[in-house]
Amino acid sequence: MEQTVGRTVQRLRKAKGLTQEQLAGQLGVSSAAVSKWETGGALPDVALLCPLARALGCTANELLNFRPELTAEEIDTLCTAARRQFEAGEKEQAAALCEERLRQYPTDLNLAFRVGFLYARYGGGEEALLKRAIVLFREAAALPDEEQRRSAWQMLARLYARQGQYQPAMEALGHLPSCNQEGMSLRAAVLRQMGRLEEAEQLERGALAAQRKALQATLLSLAETARRQGRPEEAQQLQDRAEAVEALFGQMREAPVHACCPAPAAPGQSCKV
Repeated sequence: MEQTVGRTVQRLRKAKGLTQEQLAGQLGVSSAAVSKWETGGALPDVALLCPLARALGCTANELLNFRPELTAEEIDTLCTAARRQFEAGEKEQAAALCEERLRQYPTDLNLAFRVGFLYARYGGGEEALLKRAIVLFREAAALPDEEQRRSAWQMLARLYARQGQYQPAMEALGHLPSCNQEGMSLRAAVLRQMGRLEEAEQLERGALAAQRKALQATLLSLAETARRQGRPEEAQQLQDRAEAVEALFGQMREAPVHACCPAPAAPGQSCKV
């Protein structure tokens, strides 16, 4: 650390056009002290960190080379190394490698997200790893990226259900967007595990109805596009396929498309079972 701080002090001092003597004068220390900092022989006193940072035009974090998060490349490198260890059967070593980084970067939610997936995938019968994955995904659920948050809640639901914790699984699913297709399938799976088969069937039929309507709408839209582009035969084929979808599923008993919601969800609310 001394070397890192020393190189930073030297680089910023030179960028400011200051000699060691001038910087020392601003801080009330000797030029020998500044020389020791820059050569890695000693670290600045804690009380001098803020004055030194001001004199060099940086923050204390920059001076100490402190970063609250790893870069995406660093996380990739870590996960690749841990994955290889997991696949080699070295679970303890892989987990130790990940936990060391998690201790060093306790507020890095992207790191928690990625390591959570590793633990969920390779945890197998390791109860401790699966429980740790749940903790990490709960942290990752606060990520600003919507897709990552959604993945974190989905994984939480799967892990809770795997452990027979059905109520927490359903609560996790409640954080997904209203009537999200993936969420509906997961809800149905959890309901089946709970023995609530009629509710599971209702959700599955609702999901099927939504998929059928989306497929028909897409086929009809493509048919209209083909028709306007002067391809009547292709347009007719697409029209026929849309009608075939209706013929295939039209006779099935379907639940409403929003069967997972007792009433239409308000904007921004998640649908509940």
